[in-house]
Amino acid sequence: MNHLKTLMFNPKHRVLLTSKCFPTDKAICLGTQLISIVNALKDFLPKHIWYGADVDAVGKGTVNTNVNDIQINLIGTDLHFMQYCSGIDQFIWGVFLCIDSGFLSQNIQGVELETEDEPFRPIACNGVLLEIRTFDTSYFGIYSEDKKIAEIISKQFNSTELTCKD
Repeated sequence: MNHLKTLMFNPKHRVLLTSKCFPTDKAICLGTQLISIVNALKDFLPKHIWYGADVDAVGKGTVNTNVNDIQINLIGTDLHFMQYCSGIDQFIWGVFLCIDSGFLSQNIQGVELETEDEPFRPIACNGVLLEIRTFDTSYFGIYSEDKKIAEIISKQFNSTELTCKD
C-alpha cells in the first residue's frame, strides 16, 4: 500500500458487520465490539492515529459520549481508542477514521463527517486507511481503499457482506 499517493479517501471496499457477526452479543454497535475490530486490524496497518466525528453513544464513567460535532476530533492511538470504547456501552452512531501517521501534519480542521448512510462516499482527507461507521445501532460499516483490510475484517467476523465498488 502506498498511501503517499492518496489525494483523498475514496473507498472501494465495504464490509458490514451486523449482529450475526457477534453471536455472543445481544446487541450491535457495542464499545467492546469496536475494540475487537481495532484489535483485528491494528497489526495490519501502518502507524496510524484515530479520529472521530458525529458520535453519539450511551456510556459510563467520564467518557465524552455525546460529540455531536461533524468536525473531526482527535482520539489518538489504538490504546486511546480502545480506552475510549471501553467507556461506551453502545454507539448510537459515529464515524471513526484511521489515518496514516505520515499525514498527520495535514490540516483536517475543515473536514466534516456525518453518519449519513452513503456507501463509498469520498472524504477530502489524505492518508485515510479506513473509515468505521456505527449506524443507528444496526451495523458497523467498514470502508477502505485496500481490499486486504476488507478481507481481513470479513474473514475475522464471518461477514458475507463484503461489497466492492465498480
